[in-house]
Formats: sequence, structure tokens, C-alpha cells
Amino acid sequence: MLFEFNALENSNPRGFLRVTQLIAHLMRNQFVHVEDRGAATLLETLHRPELAKLVEAYFDVAGYNLVHRETEGWAGILPDPERTSLPRLRIDETIALLVMRRLWEEALQLGEIYTNGTVRTTLNEAYAAYQGLVAGSRRAALAPNEFRDVLRMLERKAIVRLGEFDADAQDMDLDIRALVTSVAGDDFIASLEQILSRPVAPTPDADDQAVVVGEA
Repeated sequence: MLFEFNALENSNPRGFLRVTQLIAHLMRNQFVHVEDRGAATLLETLHRPELAKLVEAYFDVAGYNLVHRETEGWAGILPDPERTSLPRLRIDETIALLVMRRLWEEALQLGEIYTNGTVRTTLNEAYAAYQGLVAGSRRAALAPNEFRDVLRMLERKAIVRLGEFDADAQDMDLDIRALVTSVAGDDFIASLEQILSRPVAPTPDADDQAVVVGEA
């Protein structure tokens, strides 16, 4: 692997820079989406077979699969469950992710899908859907600002994108990307009722977690 990187750096410094930039981005954020600033340049790297092969080999050594869904405008790394422990999220983060998947599915059924499989809703509509899911459970709902903070975490991973705040409407656009179906798969959706029925942990240290299932 080191030999291949050294050879690329000597023969194609520009290509080497693109490969290292893409690897660094995926290590930091896990995913990259074409609609985000600077992402198009990163994704262009994967259109060069010799460069894409090197990126794929790098993450394969680390136990991750490189996935490139060109029709959905994204690329990312998903853990190989046979070699790498699946990442975990706090329950509140997990439920918010499940809400995003459900809203995306509902829009798909209505045919309200835009370029790259993106669905547009609003933060307030998403929060209302979130409240509906946790209503009746023994788990307290996040406050609106806390829910928005969780979505900011998903935004850093390119799963969603929040628009500018509209002071008049006290709301903001929320784009949910098709990527959500790969991060929160069908088994993940099926586990929603089980997650919500779990007893609330008595202390922060005992807060239960849920596995984020990635589907290549």
C-alpha cells in the first residue's frame, strides 16, 4: 500500500493530492455528497479508476467498504460487519435518523423526490414527525434546539442539509438525501418500536445505545 502511494506521489502529484484529500474527508465525515461545497472535486477522484482503486484499497485494509452511488450523488465508507465493529449512536440520535428515513420513504411514495433522490421538507415538519414517534413512550422528547443539533450532526455526515433560517416562518428547509437509506436500512426501521419501548436509562452513564446499520 505504501509503495502504491509513493509511486502515485512521484508520477502524479495532483492525483496523489486528490486521493489524500478524499481519504481525509471520508475519515472525518464518512460521506461526501455532490450538493455540498467542494464535494464535486472530491467525487471526481472516483471517476479515475486508478485513483478510485487506491482509495478503495486503503479503506479495505481498515475494514471499510467504499461505496459510490453516482445516481444518488454520494460516496462514503461503510464498515464491513465481519471485520469492523459497527458505529453506535445515542438513542436520541438514532430516533432522529429513523425519522429522516421515514420522511424520505413517505416522500418517495408520493413521488416528491428531487435530483439525486433528495427530499425537501422543513425542520418544523421533521420535529413534528419526531414528536409523533416518541409520543406515548417513556422517553422524553428532545427540545426543538436539541433536535436541530442532532440534525447538524447528520448534516456533517452529508445525510441531510439544513437551509437558512427564515425569521418570519421561524423555520428552515431540510433536505433529506437518499443516502439515509444506506445508513438506516430496513432492519433499522423495523427496530423503531423496540427502541422506543426500552426503559429510559436512570443515569447518563447507563444510557442505552443503538447500532447504526450501514447497508452497502
